Amino acid sequence: MDAQEEQAVSDLHQLVKDETGLFIGNDKKILIRYLRCTNFNVNKAFEKMKSVYRHKADNIKWYAHKRLPELHDKILADNIHILLGSRDKHGRKLYLVKLGNIEFGKYEPWEMHQVDDIWLELALDEDETQKNGVTFLIDMDKMSWKFIRYLTLYNVKVGTRKTENMPVCDVKYHVINSGLLLNTMISIVFPFLSSGTKENVHFHKSDWSSLHQHIDPSALPQEYGGLQPSVDHKKIIETILNPNTQRLNELLSYGYGSK
Repeated sequence: MDAQEEQAVSDLHQLVKDETGLFIGNDKKILIRYLRCTNFNVNKAFEKMKSVYRHKADNIKWYAHKRLPELHDKILADNIHILLGSRDKHGRKLYLVKLGNIEFGKYEPWEMHQVDDIWLELALDEDETQKNGVTFLIDMDKMSWKFIRYLTLYNVKVGTRKTENMPVCDVKYHVINSGLLLNTMISIVFPFLSSGTKENVHFHKSDWSSLHQHIDPSALPQEYGGLQPSVDHKKIIETILNPNTQRLNELLSYGYGSK
């Protein structure tokens, strides 16, 4: 970083220290995360940070506060959420969500959002992800009609606010293997999304050539027309998640009233 950016880090650190009840330790990487998503505008970075952590404080159950093996590892074993090791052609980290693997009633929606935190906190701790962003691959294959029962007014409002508040410079969404449920989901969820988010949602059905216009096949597993091996959830958990549990728990502990 240059001298101006280092000064921005110092200025943001002071604002955080002066903010009653907000704790992020002396974690420079967290400061840089919020500065990068606001083009190193200190005031905007501080407002973004307060917005994220206030939402966390107001919706405690929707956020992971540490990794809980008795809950999170059970959800992880259902292969619903997985952080891929690859990136799209613009350097955005790929995050796969397989909605068809959700068994309605087995877990609450906020519990599954906690598993998103586990993966995305680690992704956002990477310099390249902070600089380039995240791409969501939302796979609707074999998704049950019962999933719609999760989309209550309260759940959609909290979930969409949390997702849109993610401190990252750029987020893209690619919906694949969509079927009859797609229009129903759009009618429920889209009214709560900002115009910017809506513009970043792309629909491909099962047309891999359409998906490959945005994500090179070299970055995708073979089940999505890519050149990578099929997703090995267990291996990714063992190589990416498990070795970083200590750092993950640090990241998950931050917020208002966390000290």
